Amino acid sequence: MIARFRVGGKTLPSFPDLMSRSVDGVFALDANQTITFWNQASENITGIPATHALGRCCHEVMKGHDLQGKPLCKCDCPLSSLTRGGPPPSALPMRIERTDGHKVQLKVSTMLVPSSREGQWSIVHVMRHGRDHQPAALRQDDADNSKDSTEIQPVGCQHQVPTGACLLTGREREVLRLLAHGVNVEAISEQLHLSIATVRNHIQRLMAKLDVHSRLEAVAYAHRHQID
Repeated sequence: MIARFRVGGKTLPSFPDLMSRSVDGVFALDANQTITFWNQASENITGIPATHALGRCCHEVMKGHDLQGKPLCKCDCPLSSLTRGGPPPSALPMRIERTDGHKVQLKVSTMLVPSSREGQWSIVHVMRHGRDHQPAALRQDDADNSKDSTEIQPVGCQHQVPTGACLLTGREREVLRLLAHGVNVEAISEQLHLSIATVRNHIQRLMAKLDVHSRLEAVAYAHRHQID
């Protein structure tokens, strides 16, 4: 079971709630590779409803292959060892066959979130369609640039914090903190008196610095490394 977690001494919204609202497909596994969580977006992507995924072994449900056709999902998946901690692997491309017979290409990321069991982690996979597209050049309007003119330099951090987090500016940390508390882009825009486009730019930049591929992964990263 996935636990609630804390950043900066505060309890954040239930992580399953955040995963349920994700536009990306999200599913969680226990140490036995059994699927314990399957959101609506996962059903939309694969065609497999939660009732057919929950309680089953991951490789039996996903049946994923790499781009050369070699099976990626196996009963002895090495990722199961991540329940004891360790760095998750980089995102990888995967092909699956939907329940309607159509083959789709996905990009699947892996992250760790705290389990209700002491010293254990739940493995969470985030999947999205196709290849990642390089975002267009990020721009801010003049008014927003003037408001954020004092936030352009990284704030620095302690040695035990990962390098990517050290590159975050004060504004990016503020945006990340609000995301971790379940605040949406529109509300962040209102609270920080920035345009929605500028908030999205900050999110894109902080995700690039943290080397994550979704807002959900950024929130999990913030928890795991106690970024506030």
